[in-house]
Amino acid sequence: MTADKWVDVGASADLADSPCRKCVVGAKRIALTHRDGTFGAISGVCNHVGGPLGQGHIEGDFVVCPWHYYKFHWQTGEGEPGLRGGPRACRMP
Repeated sequence: MTADKWVDVGASADLADSPCRKCVVGAKRIALTHRDGTFGAISGVCNHVGGPLGQGHIEGDFVVCPWHYYKFHWQTGEGEPGLRGGPRACRMP
């Protein structure tokens, strides 16, 4: 990604105080994550039924959807391994 496509969503010091938060950039909802000094950004919409991933919580390496507890990797958006019929990736479009 080139620098002209980055969008400033706030100061890193302010954003680091929450392991998972919702952000809106234009019309896109994003789940912004922070863990061990590293940020991640995945789709803020659970592909199961549209739950708000940015309002979920971090459990291990996964963002947990607050609606039905589907899990997505906090950096890649990949669904939890081994969950048959469960979520696919919630990657940024």
